[in-house]
Amino acid sequence: MPNTVKIFFVCFFISLAPIRNSYSQTISNDNNFLKQNFILSLESGIYYGFTDYKTSNIEPGIRGSIEYFPIIINNARLGLKLFGGGTSLSFNDNRGSISSNDEPNPKNIPPNIYTDIIQIGGSVNFGLSLSESLISYLNVGAAYLIFNPKSTDGAKLDFNKLEKYDKEIVSFLIEGGLRYRLSDRFGLNLALGYYPTSTDYLDDISAASGNDSYLFGLVGVSYALSSTPDSDNDGVPDNFDQCPETTAGVRVDEFGCPLDIDNDRVPDYLDKCSNTPTGVAVDSIGCPKDSDNDGIADYLDRCPETPVNIKVDTFGCPFDSDNDNVPDNLDRCPETPFGIVVDSAGCPIDIDKDGIPDFIDKCPGTPLNAKVDSLGCSDETAETFYQFILRGDDTFETNSATLIDVAKILLNEIAGYIKNQPGSKWRIEGHTDNQGSVSMLKKLSYNRAKTVYEYLISQGLSPEQFSVYGLGNSSPVANNDTPEGRSTNRRIIIIRED
Repeated sequence: MPNTVKIFFVCFFISLAPIRNSYSQTISNDNNFLKQNFILSLESGIYYGFTDYKTSNIEPGIRGSIEYFPIIINNARLGLKLFGGGTSLSFNDNRGSISSNDEPNPKNIPPNIYTDIIQIGGSVNFGLSLSESLISYLNVGAAYLIFNPKSTDGAKLDFNKLEKYDKEIVSFLIEGGLRYRLSDRFGLNLALGYYPTSTDYLDDISAASGNDSYLFGLVGVSYALSSTPDSDNDGVPDNFDQCPETTAGVRVDEFGCPLDIDNDRVPDYLDKCSNTPTGVAVDSIGCPKDSDNDGIADYLDRCPETPVNIKVDTFGCPFDSDNDNVPDNLDRCPETPFGIVVDSAGCPIDIDKDGIPDFIDKCPGTPLNAKVDSLGCSDETAETFYQFILRGDDTFETNSATLIDVAKILLNEIAGYIKNQPGSKWRIEGHTDNQGSVSMLKKLSYNRAKTVYEYLISQGLSPEQFSVYGLGNSSPVANNDTPEGRSTNRRIIIIRED
């Protein structure tokens, strides 16, 4: 193959790269032409020969073909092509004679000759859809060539007269091209091909080491035959259609199934949320699931089990107006000042249960049931505290002796008070409700009292200041038959003993 031809083919296929990169797999409903099995084509164009003659002329030619594509997968097509056509190559040379491989002496040659060529052949066709309307293709095959070199007056040339060569040969063919869809049946073709023939006698001379060859460029029209039924008229034949009952007018993909841009398994024509992020679970209309119906999709919802009709923030969590980590729907004190420690109901902690929250209470250890003033102090013991009571539910994890974080804050306050009473002696009692065996309850109450003791010691207090007791359910202060009573009985009491 001449270098110019090689360069052309390289450039042709390189030029397809940017087109291919912009390819979209979406196939519209009017793509019948690109999906048909049989295509008829009629093309005309120019031919140019490469022979022992100095000059080759550009000559017209024509070709007809039929293509069959039994394999169409996604954007790729594989098929067979049968074709027939002809041209007449002409050559010029003013040298008068030329050294020939057939004779020891230079051979006289006419200045002008032509060769009629008839081509009948077949090829394997590989096509690649570059867009909804454009296909690139490559053909590799062979053709049966009939040629007959003559002088311009129609007379046979010397070696032709002597029958020195076969004028009927088989030649390989390589061809590349583009096909553009004009409508659902018609297309426009552009082809460039090359025949590296197996003869050196297209010009009646064998004077070089290589064989003669010729190049062609063709343009033409194609007509797509309806080879297979398309029951739902979506442009995808039934034998390729994986969704053969698509609703009329619905855009489909290359498999004949309704388009689903966000791949959520809800087709676009039913999808009310067509841009759902990949992997997000959706409902029947293609929108992200919202299990608790709070208006925040599950994949964004940090509180996916919010009760019905509860107002939520942008994260799907119930509003917490006072920022005390207790949501408004559970908060019995929704206007607690910022930064104040609260209990599970959202109310400020009141260690001594005197009705004065700790952040106001100047005497947080007032004995139980003592009358106090607005500062939480009794008239008799405004400066001296003898007892601290800690609710078990606000101090420990359920059925555990592990302190919760809020309890540590309270114990820090108690430790600070005891430090201001040097040499004082304190009794730490653990109490439970009646839910469990006696031995188990005594063990739990003791472990809880011991945990409080160990925490106070860790704050710099002396072990000699404390004694620890686990009393189980032996000293209830409320009725264990109710949840409220049992909660009251689960407690730690820190009592001054000196």
